[in-house]
Amino acid sequence: MSRIAPAVEVAGLADLVAALRDAARLPGLLVYVAGELGDNATAEARPCGSAPVVGVGADLLDDHRSPELVGSVAHEIAHHALGHLSGWLVPALDWLYIWTCVAGIMSAFLPVPGWISPALLSLALAARLCVSWLRRAAEFAADRHAVALLDSLGMPGRQIVTAMLTRDLAVEPIWYAMVGWLAGTHPPAHARLRRLADAPSFTLHGLEVTS
Repeated sequence: MSRIAPAVEVAGLADLVAALRDAARLPGLLVYVAGELGDNATAEARPCGSAPVVGVGADLLDDHRSPELVGSVAHEIAHHALGHLSGWLVPALDWLYIWTCVAGIMSAFLPVPGWISPALLSLALAARLCVSWLRRAAEFAADRHAVALLDSLGMPGRQIVTAMLTRDLAVEPIWYAMVGWLAGTHPPAHARLRRLADAPSFTLHGLEVTS
C-alpha cells in the first residue's frame, strides 16, 4: 500500500534534486515517488520522453536529510550524468544474450551439427557475463561520481555514500555477497564499500574533489 509523503519531505527532496541536477549539468530531470520502491531508488530512461527519470521509494522520505535518501538520489543522478542509460553496448549485448539463448535451445531439436547448440549457448553465457560486468562497473562509477556531486555542494560525499552502502550491507543476503561479484548486475555492498574506500579522490567536470 502506498503512502502519501508529507509536503515537507517532498519539498526537501525537490531542493536536493534541483541542486544535484545543476551539479550534474543535466538539462532536465523527472523524479517520481513510488511506494512500491520501498527504500530503494532507480534511474530510468523512457523512450517516450527526453528527460532522464529517477524513481524514489516512499520509505526513503522518512527523513529528507538522511544519508540513505541523499546518497541514493545522488547515485541515480550520477548514472544519468555519466550516460549509463543512453549507451548502446549493454542493450545490444542483452539482445545477443536473448537471441543466442533461443537459437541455442532451438538448434538442439533441429537437424544441425551437434556443436552448434553448445556454441550458441556458450556465446549467450559470455554475453550475459559481459553485461553483468559492465553494469557492475557502472555501479562503481556512479558511487564515485555521487561523491563528487555531493562534495561539489559542500556535503560530505564519501561519508554519505558510505552510509548508504553500509545500510545495504546490513540487509544484503549472504549468498549474494559470495556470488554477486560474478553474475550479479550490482556489485555486493562490501565490494562497493571497499572500492570507495580505496579511491583517494574524485573529479567533477575536470576538477579534483576530495572528501
